[in-house]
Amino acid sequence: MKAGQNPKSIRRRALLDLIVERGYLSLVEASRELGVSEQTVRRDVKAFEKLGKVRRTHGGVAFAGSLSSGTYLKRQLSQTAEKASIARQIASMIPDGASVFLDSGTTCEAISEALLERRNLKIVTYSIRCASHFLGRSDFSVAIPGGFVRHIDGTIIGPHHDDFIEQFRFDYAAIAVSGMDQHGRLSDDDVFEVNRVRAAIGMARETILALTSDKIGLSALINLADLSEVDFVVASGERIPGLERLVKDKNVHLVYSE
Repeated sequence: MKAGQNPKSIRRRALLDLIVERGYLSLVEASRELGVSEQTVRRDVKAFEKLGKVRRTHGGVAFAGSLSSGTYLKRQLSQTAEKASIARQIASMIPDGASVFLDSGTTCEAISEALLERRNLKIVTYSIRCASHFLGRSDFSVAIPGGFVRHIDGTIIGPHHDDFIEQFRFDYAAIAVSGMDQHGRLSDDDVFEVNRVRAAIGMARETILALTSDKIGLSALINLADLSEVDFVVASGERIPGLERLVKDKNVHLVYSE
């Protein structure tokens, strides 16, 4: 222990590191990993919330700050099995020759890799990381917008209200979100990404939401859409309480990955 540090400071630093790395942490997980009671975790979370670093959710806590490049790398390495499973399922739903919009983020990067099993796809994305997966495929056509590359996650940013997406029509839009609350409201923390995805949903014949378990129950800063506006939700194979009822109420198809 460094001089001047007490056990509470060390525990809170460890808790915040876990929340930042994973994006979301349940109280049960935090209690188990830190070896303290859930009540202790709640007190620590309340202190962080007052500082604006986290958001409390039902049964857990979500990171509310901005990401560094190091944090983004950690996100890439977290929940990789779940993301890969969801990505494979989505790729199996997209036939050869389809036109596809791909959102940005680590889940959509996994989808990009899974789509290499398909042939003759027409891809539109504003993520350099997603587009780079297709560099060696002469049978794929890939369109990306002009602008500046955000170094943290490879997102191409530019005017908030350009018409790049509206130039296209998509068979499928594969999207991910920062959060979906208990009412099925989809949200994100970046207004630029929200505008891109909203446009893509409007241009797509079918929209597929890749929903990892850490995003359920969260509410991010900016409203993106209602769950009823997508056609399919692809979630991990582990059944999630309340999700089946929610998608049924919203008239959305739920597909579990293997």
